[in-house]
Amino acid sequence: MADTVAEQKLLEARETRRSFGPVKLVVGILLLGLPFLGRQRVTVTNQRILLEEGFWSRTRDDVEIFRIRDVVVRQSLAQRIFGVGDVVIKSTEGRSEEQHVLRGLRDPVHVAETIRTAWNQAARPRGPAATLD
Repeated sequence: MADTVAEQKLLEARETRRSFGPVKLVVGILLLGLPFLGRQRVTVTNQRILLEEGFWSRTRDDVEIFRIRDVVVRQSLAQRIFGVGDVVIKSTEGRSEEQHVLRGLRDPVHVAETIRTAWNQAARPRGPAATLD
């Protein structure tokens, strides 16, 4: 009997307007906010991370939790002041390594810890412990 676990949503986040910086903010306001409509949306579940972005044309990328190798939080001084930052996910797809950047998220440390917790739960073996003697 297969042990299947239902997919559960752990976190939803969006790229904040604060991550655009002052120049992009002014240009965005002049263009009636259109750049803000295509912000990146991030959904973390217990099985994968869904990245969606775009307004006129949409891109969706799925990163399987078990393929993650490292999670890095990047924050510039300005991002720290505003409480936002980037989360870089390093994963493997076949033999190649990929990087996925979750841009301008509020509380990036919390997002990284949520991903790390999901990875730990997915990576731990289930069932009785086996030892090799």
